This record gives sequence, C-alpha cells and structure tokens, in this order.
Amino acid sequence: MNKKVMIVDDDEELHILYGLYLRGASYQLLEAYNGKQAFELLEKERPGVIVLDMIMPEMDGETFLRQMHGMDGLNTIPVIIASVNEKISPELTGYANVKAILRKPFTIQVLTDAIKKILAS
Repeated sequence: MNKKVMIVDDDEELHILYGLYLRGASYQLLEAYNGKQAFELLEKERPGVIVLDMIMPEMDGETFLRQMHGMDGLNTIPVIIASVNEKISPELTGYANVKAILRKPFTIQVLTDAIKKILAS
C-alpha cells in the first residue's frame, strides 16, 4: 500500500495540523501550497492519495484537477477534495479519481478515515 499522502492547500496551519496527525499514523507527507507546486512534486513522487483544496493562488484546485484528469499516469491517483467551497462543478466530481469530497471544517478523524478507506481499496 502506498502510504504517501499529498496535501495541496495554501493554508500553512492546515499543513502543520495534517502533518502532525498523518505522520503520527505512519503516512509519508508530500506538501504543496498550490497546484503548480503539486505538479512539480508529481514529477518526482507518486502519492497514494491527494488531499486537494479548491481555492489557492497561482493554480487553484479546479485547474489542477482538470489538468491532472487529462494526464496519463496521474489521472488514476485518487483525490479527496477538501474545500469550504459549497459549489463544486458536477463535472469535477464525476472524474474517476475524485473519491471523496470533504467540506471544511472537518475533523482530522474524518480525513484519516477517508484516506484509510481510499488506500485500502
């Protein structure tokens, strides 16, 4: 099982919080603060799951997801959308790699449960 989790979120405090819990649960964390950084990381690393915020500078989650969807080798990496955004395009949620949508705020337990479920499947 690939226990690498990529966090793509511009909120530094969330990176710290997620990192504390996920590393404590034996996950390896890959961190990016926008979609552009995430693609740079994906050139070197393949996570088992991506936790993706939708509202970020430089490249937002929607743009990242649309581009990722069209790329062989990346379009099968499972994605958890984690966003305060109430309106997420039905087209995006229909992508095969979107496995869960979590509305912020959520508990760390909700996130870890979603990650465990996806990585176990």
